[in-house]
Amino acid sequence: MKLFANPTSPFVRIVRMALIEKGLNEAVETVFVDAWADDPAHLDANPAGRVPALVTREGARLTEALLILRHLEDLRPEPVVFTGNAAALSCTGFAVGVFDAAVAVIIGRKSAPDFDAGMVGTKRYRTMREGLARLDAALPASGPFDLSAIAAVTALDYLIFRFPDQDWRGIAPRIAALRDAHADRPSVRETVPRS
Repeated sequence: MKLFANPTSPFVRIVRMALIEKGLNEAVETVFVDAWADDPAHLDANPAGRVPALVTREGARLTEALLILRHLEDLRPEPVVFTGNAAALSCTGFAVGVFDAAVAVIIGRKSAPDFDAGMVGTKRYRTMREGLARLDAALPASGPFDLSAIAAVTALDYLIFRFPDQDWRGIAPRIAALRDAHADRPSVRETVPRS
């Protein structure tokens, strides 16, 4: 299998973390690409040019993080990462909303230097703050390191990485505690976003 990835993408990170958690990391060749460069092999895997994109052993192209995660559950059912539990899916949805808004700000800045202060940028910042607070309140106090925990850690780390001047840990103390408790976990440690 081949995973087209970027070391800063939160969507890539949740897939990479799941691969490590499931013990599938060694079965996947990870190719880091610049999603803006239109690399032909990457575009063959995903014509939209977004990451992550997974080419399976059978040659199928999977182009969205949650679809890739669903496929990984079929490949290796244990340990369960992509649970069907409604509470876990709800937390995952909040987290994905947070980092989706953050990515939208980063992309928006490419076309409009004052994006953050505009109507769309302001709404994305609200989504990041309120979504993170709601995720923090909804995250179970304990439980498995499943997709809800993976996505929560990813959301917090991505906000800290991209918007370091804000107190994200203060908005999400429970997520910060979860992140700190799992800081030495290989899936967390090996996938921290880097420029």
